[in-house]
Amino acid sequence: MSTPLLVTASIIIKNDKILLVKRTKEPFKGKWSGIGGVGAFGEFSNPLESIKKEVLVDIGCEFEGKFFDYNYELFKVPTVTLFFLGSIKGIPRPNLTQCSEVRWFSKEEILKMDLAFDHNLILKKYFNKVNKN
Repeated sequence: MSTPLLVTASIIIKNDKILLVKRTKEPFKGKWSGIGGVGAFGEFSNPLESIKKEVLVDIGCEFEGKFFDYNYELFKVPTVTLFFLGSIKGIPRPNLTQCSEVRWFSKEEILKMDLAFDHNLILKKYFNKVNKN
C-alpha cells in the first residue's frame, strides 16, 4: 500500500449555513466541496496554517478555526483528510483557477447534494454533532 496523502479541508460556517465551492479541476470537477488541499505539511509546520493558505488562495478570505475531525478514505490513493471548522473574514470571491462558484448552503440543501471527496460524510458528522448540543 502506498503512503497516505495528508489533506486539509474546511467547514466554514455563517448564520447556520456552510460555504462550499464548485471545483474547476479534477478530481470531482464541477462538484461542490469545502475548500481544501493536498500536502498539509508541505510548506507549513502545521495543518491549520495549510488550510488558512488554501482558503486565502481559493476565495481571498482569512480563515479562523480549529480542528474538527478527520476521515480516512481510499480514493486513487489512501487519503487522510483533516477537517477544520471555522469562519472567514471578508467577502468570498472565487479564484477561477480553483473554483467557479462560491455559495452558502443550508443543512437541508447539503443533505440532498452529492459532494466531492468525503465531504458528505464529514458534514453529516458535523450536523449530528450540532444537533446533539
